[in-house]
Amino acid sequence: MIPALIRAALHYRWIVLIVSLLISSFGVWTFTQMKIDAYPDISSQMVQVITTYPGRAPEEVERQITVPIEIAMRNVPKVETIRSRTIFGLSVVQMIFTEGTESYWARQRVQEKLASLQLPTGAEADLGPLATAYGEMLRYELVSDGRYDLMELRTLNDWVVIPRLLRTTGVAEVSNFGGYEKQYGVLLDPAQLRRFGLSVNDVVEAIQTNNTSAGGSVLSRGSMSFVIRGRGALQNEAEIGAIFVKSIGGTPLYVRDVATVRLDAKVPAGIFSKDTTDESVEGIVLLRKGENPSETLNAINESVRDVNTEGLPEGVQVVPYYDRSQLIDSTLHTVGHSVFLGVSLVILVLLAFLGRPSLAGLVALTIPFALLFALVMMYFMDIPIGLLSIGAIDFGIIVDGTVIMAESIAIKLHAREHDATLRAQTIAQTVLTAALEVERPVFFSILMIVGAFMPLLTLSHIEGLLFRPMAITIVCALLGAALFSLLVVPVLATLLYKNGYTEWENPLLIWLSKRYSGLLTLLMDYRKTTLASAAGLLIAVSLFIVPRLGTEFLPYMDEGVIWVRANFPEGTSLQQTSAFGRDLRKIALRFQDVKFAAVQTGRNDSGTDPYPPSRIEMMIAPQPRDTWVQFKRKQELIAALGEKFRSEFPTTRFNFTQPIIDSVTEDANGTSANMAIEFSGNDSDTLLKLGRQAEALLKRVPGAMDVNIEQEGPQPQLIIQPDRALCARYNVSIEDVTQLINTAIGGAPIGDLFEGERRFDIVTRFAVEHLRSPQALGRLPVYNESGIPIPLAQVAKIDIIDGQTMIARAEGRRRITVRSDIVGRDQGSFVAQAQALFQQEVTIPNG
Repeated sequence: MIPALIRAALHYRWIVLIVSLLISSFGVWTFTQMKIDAYPDISSQMVQVITTYPGRAPEEVERQITVPIEIAMRNVPKVETIRSRTIFGLSVVQMIFTEGTESYWARQRVQEKLASLQLPTGAEADLGPLATAYGEMLRYELVSDGRYDLMELRTLNDWVVIPRLLRTTGVAEVSNFGGYEKQYGVLLDPAQLRRFGLSVNDVVEAIQTNNTSAGGSVLSRGSMSFVIRGRGALQNEAEIGAIFVKSIGGTPLYVRDVATVRLDAKVPAGIFSKDTTDESVEGIVLLRKGENPSETLNAINESVRDVNTEGLPEGVQVVPYYDRSQLIDSTLHTVGHSVFLGVSLVILVLLAFLGRPSLAGLVALTIPFALLFALVMMYFMDIPIGLLSIGAIDFGIIVDGTVIMAESIAIKLHAREHDATLRAQTIAQTVLTAALEVERPVFFSILMIVGAFMPLLTLSHIEGLLFRPMAITIVCALLGAALFSLLVVPVLATLLYKNGYTEWENPLLIWLSKRYSGLLTLLMDYRKTTLASAAGLLIAVSLFIVPRLGTEFLPYMDEGVIWVRANFPEGTSLQQTSAFGRDLRKIALRFQDVKFAAVQTGRNDSGTDPYPPSRIEMMIAPQPRDTWVQFKRKQELIAALGEKFRSEFPTTRFNFTQPIIDSVTEDANGTSANMAIEFSGNDSDTLLKLGRQAEALLKRVPGAMDVNIEQEGPQPQLIIQPDRALCARYNVSIEDVTQLINTAIGGAPIGDLFEGERRFDIVTRFAVEHLRSPQALGRLPVYNESGIPIPLAQVAKIDIIDGQTMIARAEGRRRITVRSDIVGRDQGSFVAQAQALFQQEVTIPNG
């Protein structure tokens, strides 16, 4: 078959050249259309259920939200793994589906199960965004000239900026971080409630019954028809204050008589700060799974320009401070550098040994053709350009077949000058003769290399997602090289050497050939000894080198920024942790080579990052590399930052990484650590004991850095436990106590107030000055059925105990993770040494 193809190619030479040019042109076009990612997308097919249950402790959220959702999802088809994290007021349950499951199908199955669940009142469950670990595209700060406060900026972000960005093609989610969410607060005065004999429920019911609208169908009047509307919805805080609650002695009592009505802010879940600004509003834009990052980023930037021009009031601007363009440019630069270096070295070697620039150029043409052919195939198979696809091609093996073919043609054409039989043939016939002599070696040599990569195509799960794109890309490039060497090279040779070819006698090859011939004769005389020596040397070298070779999960790629995680002591308040973040920013900005420092304290408002108030995530951006004055390498800057941070906060646990690789490893393993040990079971105390034992063990392994338990330890909780006997004695129901906790202390929403299209919560709660201590809480009134106020402390026990900060679960059991960064050595040897110590010193109890 191959000889027939070669004959056909030489017969239809111009068709072959035109087809080759078309393939190359299409390859150039696909390059402009393809996705560019540093790494293959190894993120799992994950569907998240994010449930907010405001005001509830982690244990309550786990019992009432997380566990029921996990149980419901156990029989969803194709689910491989279920894991979850639960913190104060938030549950995030992740379902990992089998590889190849279609995203929308998986989300539909989860949504069906979720719809059948009966969750507690006040809990709101939604699916997480259709994004991957690579999805973060842009971060922006909403900046004001001072005329707008944090509540107004947050409102603009929620109702102007985010809706506009969500309309952008390719955007899956825009998460808000920081600022104060606007609400209307009815701040109750306990003394006034006692004075007028009112309960919290009286005020709540009055507001709810006076905040309704109605529809009265239509009224016909002559030829006209009027829509009838009842407008009883509240319009502003003055109307809330004017709501009638009760009449005492014929005198009406209004909400404003027992409470202060004003604009209020929800308790923030997180605080964002940047550089010298202690609090600001941030937005995080996520890419929808499967979309083109470059095209989407361009569209996002266009949307940002639009909203800055038309949507926002004067004095407010959306200012992007980080986007994926840095990584995209870095990937292109790295891949381009690899390709250029590979092509240059191949051409230099060819020139050195073949001598003739035309022949070297003919062979070198294989590289761009094979590359463009591979791009065409990658385009149809939706494989992005990256370090482990195009960047992994070995151009030396690409030109092997072409070197054989071109040298055979060159030898034949050179012999034609001295052989009358060959001179009787046309150039095309001589080229055909030469090509047919080597077509089998060329074809089978390439086929053997392709076969070497075939096992990679059988890999599954993360290994398959990581290495299959590389194997497919190299196989496609080799197929392109085979087509070029077997079909295009003979055609080009007939055009380049239509007047014949004189071979260059390479003096280096002549010198090497003589010595090789003598050495080969000697070795053939002692064949058994030669084979035994070669085998022994191979085994010895392998035994010496292989154990010393390092192994890594992913090749290093500079994402352009530094990502720092800091865990402060459990129970640290959001405001105090943010104050620590201010100190970290100041330390970072003292370095001349640092451009900016941004800190996220707590979690975002969408719930995709379930972190407690004691957790900080910090982004540090270096200045452009050519302007550095303090350091020469990024690792030196990281080491200096780590030293300063740890000296200032010696008890704080720091981890230094990069944002995308941090998300990728967390998606793949459930933790963002370089190395982690995970324990699972039902007893939290036993898990914590094992975790601390493993933490101490890992600290002894050379190269371990920032070893810590990922799940925060216990934090203080204030427990209000109704006493059923005392409640019965005072004729107080448990519901009255819990409603007081939910509404008057927790500030649960009791209604809505619309400002045009914008909707804001109305909440009732006691003013902050009445909630400053357990004793103050104990004095709050609970009303019995007779309307008599009973101090809360008389019907409930108020205690401070230790409770969970974060509860992590996997496969229906609690888990705890001990994590470690690795410095100065490879992952493989570190893990092997840690495993040996672990097996020797740690005993795992049953269960």
